[in-house]
Amino acid sequence: MAESAGPMADPIPPPAARGPAEALQLVSIAVSDGDLEAALAQYEDGAALRPWADQAAWHGVTMRRMLVSLMQLRLPLALQVRVVLQCDAEVALVLGGRRIAGRGPDGERIDLSGDGATVVRRQRDGCWRIAVDAWQLDGRN
Repeated sequence: MAESAGPMADPIPPPAARGPAEALQLVSIAVSDGDLEAALAQYEDGAALRPWADQAAWHGVTMRRMLVSLMQLRLPLALQVRVVLQCDAEVALVLGGRRIAGRGPDGERIDLSGDGATVVRRQRDGCWRIAVDAWQLDGRN
């Protein structure tokens, strides 16, 4: 009888962003799909994420925990890129809006929306990853 090697890792790596705006689009898709690893793959190690208007409530909370909290809503994360300001060939600022709306797992209406600013940096392999991501989602339940 053959021994099991344990749980199989996903053989398909998350997509890599080919441009600054695509990094945000890939995060939105991953959050909407509930794919935590794909969402985390779009951020640099040590990146900062602040998705809520109430910054004090999230002080000290890890990026992983923040993304899990968003995914637990089980709602799509819509993204609207308004402008990409490319500082040079290595760094860009992406400005836009995000919205999460619908009925949450408990049936309550959720409507979170707001503007955001994201700093995206080109990596050595040529892909783009998020260094700083700040959203100002305001909740109206």
